[in-house]
Amino acid sequence: MKPAVVLATIAILLGAPALEAGTKLSRAVVDGNLQLAKNLVETGEKVNDVDKWGWTPLAWAAYYGHPVIVKWLLEQGADPNILTFKEYGRYKPGVSPLLLAAYYGYEEIVADLLKAKADPDIADVSGRKPVDYARDFGFTRCVELLSR
Repeated sequence: MKPAVVLATIAILLGAPALEAGTKLSRAVVDGNLQLAKNLVETGEKVNDVDKWGWTPLAWAAYYGHPVIVKWLLEQGADPNILTFKEYGRYKPGVSPLLLAAYYGYEEIVADLLKAKADPDIADVSGRKPVDYARDFGFTRCVELLSR
């Protein structure tokens, strides 16, 4: 397991208030507001903080299909292998940004996450990998990227 994942897991198990740390940054990312996200990072928000919803800003950017924000977060050192920690909608805890991007067929985001060393073998709680979802929904280019 990656060090960032281990640290976030320990923080959660200890009930750390850090779970609220990235909430403003996550909200800016959800809204697609890159300038606000940049301002928040400049004033101390961390790109790998897990927010009150149990997700990182990178997970939100992948979920909402914001490729420019994904690229920027990765340039700022966002870890593409930090998994979600809480359930959100149909997603159980333990979902990667790559799985989210593949699920929705966001080719550019899948490519950028893979370039940033996102692990395509990380499966969700049902044992399904990003390529499985891309294949199910007919996202051929995503399947090609994930099968290399």
